[in-house]
Formats: sequence, structure tokens, C-alpha cells
Amino acid sequence: MDPRTVIIVLTLNLLSSGGLFYLIARKMPPRGGLGAFAAGASTFGAAYAVRLGAGLDAPALLGGLADTAMILGALLFTAGVRQFVGRQVLNIRPKPILLLLLLYGACHTATIMLWGEVGRHVLLNTALGLLYLLLAIVAAQGARSAIAVLRTPLLLLVVLMGLLALMTLGRAVLIAQYGAWAAFNGLASQIYYAYASLAAVLLGPNLLWMVFVRMNQKLAELASHDALTRTLNRNGLDDALRRHFGARLQRPIVWLQVDIDHFKHINDMHGHAAGDAVLLAVAGVLTARMRTDDFVARTGGEEFLVACVDANADTARLLGERLREGVSALRVPAPTGNALLTCTISIGVSQPFSALAQWENAARAADRALYTAKGAGRDRVVSPD
Repeated sequence: MDPRTVIIVLTLNLLSSGGLFYLIARKMPPRGGLGAFAAGASTFGAAYAVRLGAGLDAPALLGGLADTAMILGALLFTAGVRQFVGRQVLNIRPKPILLLLLLYGACHTATIMLWGEVGRHVLLNTALGLLYLLLAIVAAQGARSAIAVLRTPLLLLVVLMGLLALMTLGRAVLIAQYGAWAAFNGLASQIYYAYASLAAVLLGPNLLWMVFVRMNQKLAELASHDALTRTLNRNGLDDALRRHFGARLQRPIVWLQVDIDHFKHINDMHGHAAGDAVLLAVAGVLTARMRTDDFVARTGGEEFLVACVDANADTARLLGERLREGVSALRVPAPTGNALLTCTISIGVSQPFSALAQWENAARAADRALYTAKGAGRDRVVSPD
């Protein structure tokens, strides 16, 4: 395959992918990696366009600019993948990236002075190969902790970029041995450009696959979780109960009905933003202090329902005391001013139940115990009679 034809294909593919990523990124939340993907694809495409316009034997200045743009594009792709998988070590911050590009520029100039065009191609392919390898490693790390449906596109990214890294590093070795001629001629060059074209064509759809899987995951989470506290909503609670009682071993559940004391007073005195901050902090305590198999749902404005799994009323009461003590120790910064907000919770405990059809009766029993706790002065746990 003619290298010029391959470069045209790569240029068009990368620029169109960059434009598509940019349009999608405008409608997506930040920090998802799409902005970096758009910038990386566009930068790489622009670098190939410069090479195409200036010719394969471009002047030193134009060749250096194109090479540096390729390094920048690879850095942006790597930063985007890091953002996507939740690893923020390599953020898109102008200063460190600028320093890396200046370092590469200095190495580029020194290499050309000492080794000429051969050195330039060796340096570029070595740097790109190492960046591709880093990108593959980041994707592999993300795949280990990703949900099952996201693991497949991440592993495909590992394969695509891992092979491209090995081939690019091998290309650097060939150029060092046989000269700059090997960069664009011979069977090895044909194989390299054929695979680079394939990788570029597959990279865009694969990244979109990753993004749409993540979007579906977020939509499913929004359908089953409360938007503010990230605890289960009613749909999520129903699903959790069906899964629990659909398991082979059906363990009993004890409900803890939790209500934030005097929550209306917090809203009236400090505003709804302060109320939201308190809700978020209380949900954090409930989630952090639960046992491994327990789960919690927000069932009302300031009400939560905690499932104490495989427990009796005494065990549930002990859990309730831990939750109550944790909330009492909270000091929540007010969104406006320097005040620290405090609150307490009242908790009603149900009897254990062991069937899906019994959960609403048990929840009503926990609610009655909660009202008893409120009537007795609040900030306490009341067990069933």
C-alpha cells in the first residue's frame, strides 16, 4: 500500500473522528475523556495533514512541528483514557504537557544535529511506541476494575494499541539499522502502514463503544438511584429486594426506618442548599457504616430505609445505634457562611421478614417504631414491641 494513500486515509479518519468526538463531548458531562479524545484525534489528523502537504521528506521545521503534534495527540489520547477509567494521574493541564513537548522538541533538535533524518524518525517512533504502550497499560488497568460490559471494548483497546506500540518500536529499530528509507519503503513499512490504518479505523468506533456503554451504565444508575444521595430509589429498592429473595439462600431482613430530626428547620434556617448538604452527609454515614450485604434507599424527603440483612432485631438495633452515633458526630459546612450544621436521626426497627411479600408490612412496623422514637424525644433507636 502506498504510504501517501495511507496517510490520506489516516488524516481523513482522524479528523472526522475528532469532529465527531467534539460534537458528542459538547453534550456530555466533563471529565469523561471525550474532550481529550476529540483533541487527540484532531491533533493527530492535523499532523498527518501537515506531512501530506509538505511531502514525506518535509523540511526540518515542518517535520518537527508535525512530529511534535503527533506526540501531543498521543498524550491527549492517553489522558482521555485515564479520565475515562477514573485515573487522574495524567490530567490535561497545559503546563506539564507544554514542558513535555518542549523536552521532545529539544531532543528532536539534538537528534537531528547528531544523527540527521534517521535520528528524527528513530526518536519519533520510539516516543510514539512508548506512548502507545502507556495507553495500552492504562486501558488494561481500567479493564481490571470495569464492569463486565465495559471490559470488552477496553481489552480491544489494549490489543489495538499494544500491537501498534510493538510495531512502532520495531519500526524504530529497523530505521536505526537500515536508515530513513525503511520508514516508507519495504515490506515492513507496508505491513506497518496497513496495520496503522486498521487501528485508526477501529479506534474511533471502539472509543464510541466505550462511551455509549458508560452512558447506558449512567442511565441505568439514574433509573435505580436517587440523584442527590446516590442511595437506591424506589425502583432500585424493588430490584434489590427481588434479587435478594430470588437468591438460592433467602436470608431474613430487618428494616431500619431512618428520619432526620427537625429537617424542615434546617431548610428554613439555612436554605435548601444546606438541606441538600445535610442529606448527602447523612447518606454518606448510612452507606459507610452499613455491613457488607446491607443496602439503603431514600424513600422520602428526609427519610431512608436501611435493610439489615441476615440479622435479628437486636443486631439491627446495634447497627441503628452505630448509624445514629455517626450522624450525631457530623459537622456539615453550610454552603453559605462559616456555620457548621449538625443533625440527629431517629430510627425505627422492624421484626425480621423472610419473604418478598412481607416487606411492606415490615416497613410499616418500622415506621410505627420510628414515630414512637419521635414521640419519645428523637435522636434514638426504637425496636418493635
